[in-house]
Amino acid sequence: MAATTISIKGTAEYKRRLKAVKAVFKPIARKWSEGTAPAYTAAVPVRPASMRAGDKHEPGRLKRSFSVRTRTRTRAVIDGHYTAYFINKGVQPHSMARRAKGQDRTVFAKKHPGYAARPFLKRLAWEELRKHPMSASLIDVWNEAA
Repeated sequence: MAATTISIKGTAEYKRRLKAVKAVFKPIARKWSEGTAPAYTAAVPVRPASMRAGDKHEPGRLKRSFSVRTRTRTRAVIDGHYTAYFINKGVQPHSMARRAKGQDRTVFAKKHPGYAARPFLKRLAWEELRKHPMSASLIDVWNEAA
């Protein structure tokens, strides 16, 4: 049986389109991340002054911490203070017992009451992603590359 050769028309255009699609995420990631960081800043809950009595932390530290850390062809990262995780997921009640160095007795003991989760990170990220749909950008890039 003889080998059959097949000629495919449009191979060059198809390769250009695939190459263009690889880079479609970067502009979308830029729009998404530049919109999400300010959305986090606006939505983060801030404790009222009455709850901060005796607290050594300055108010608004978390609010100021959100910024775009990296944007690459495949991912975008928004950076913020680590306390955002605790606000987002909540904290279980727990003991804050400390032992003195070299002693068996508890020197400082306090019960942390915990608090309910106030999720805002994932919700705001998805809302911002809905504002900048990838499908429209993907179709534009696919058509322009041919």
